[in-house]
Amino acid sequence: MGLPVFQPLCKAIGAMVEGIDLNADLSPDIADALYEGLMRYHTLVFRRQALTPEAHIALAESFGPVVPFHPFYPSVEGHAPLAVIHDKQDSPPENDTWHSDLSATKAPPFGSVLHSKIIPPVGGDTLWCSMHAVYDSLSPAMQRYLQGLEAAHELMSAYGHNLTNNKFDKRTESLRNASAEELSVRHPVVMVHPTTGRPLIYVNGAYTARILDVPESESRRILDTLYAATDNPHFSFRLHWEPDTVVIWDNYATQHLALRDHYPQPRKVQRVTIAKDRRAAPQRALAKAV
Repeated sequence: MGLPVFQPLCKAIGAMVEGIDLNADLSPDIADALYEGLMRYHTLVFRRQALTPEAHIALAESFGPVVPFHPFYPSVEGHAPLAVIHDKQDSPPENDTWHSDLSATKAPPFGSVLHSKIIPPVGGDTLWCSMHAVYDSLSPAMQRYLQGLEAAHELMSAYGHNLTNNKFDKRTESLRNASAEELSVRHPVVMVHPTTGRPLIYVNGAYTARILDVPESESRRILDTLYAATDNPHFSFRLHWEPDTVVIWDNYATQHLALRDHYPQPRKVQRVTIAKDRRAAPQRALAKAV
């Protein structure tokens, strides 16, 4: 088997990967090539990859240690790291806001590997945006200003509606049992990627509640500016899913948004979350309690 071939999807982010079978054993050379591709393109897309659960987990582990189980989603029986996200009539989609997964935790995950299982006939696309490109689009003066700021990221911002709607699932239980320190953390607005050292914007519409230590009106203007940049189509690509599509993304360098226009048609995907980048230097937790 040869090395993977990367076909860029747009200038800022994303590549289609061809020439390998992800169900086959990943040689060190192939694993290294995929890792380098992820660092360059931030999001990798593979078509026609009918991953077995074992291959799915092994692929994720080639990038770093995986999360033993997802805190908010059920797992595939017998494969705890393999989370199931199933949009259906009685479980509407709720990831249609730009976000970085679990940014409201002290140590957000490095990345994810997603495998499509059931795809609606129309709709249900997902978008990924480069947060390096968002940072690079700002003026040098704005970049310097933001580097001194931190933002509060809160689980209630994303999932508080579960409590108000009396919806019972793993997220509701986690929110009810969480301490104040677990519900809100602070991250720098400008994060330095722990592997590449490149700066990126680290606020998002799902989890970020406010910019700290500035007036509320100033916080809102800053966030509105950064969210508008995230919406710039030059910095993102849109993926139309097919059955057995696999996507790997860097959760620091990107944000993603899953459109809900397919509802009530079902959409089912399986995901393994990568806890840490295997090449990143040891470091403290990315955040502290607010």
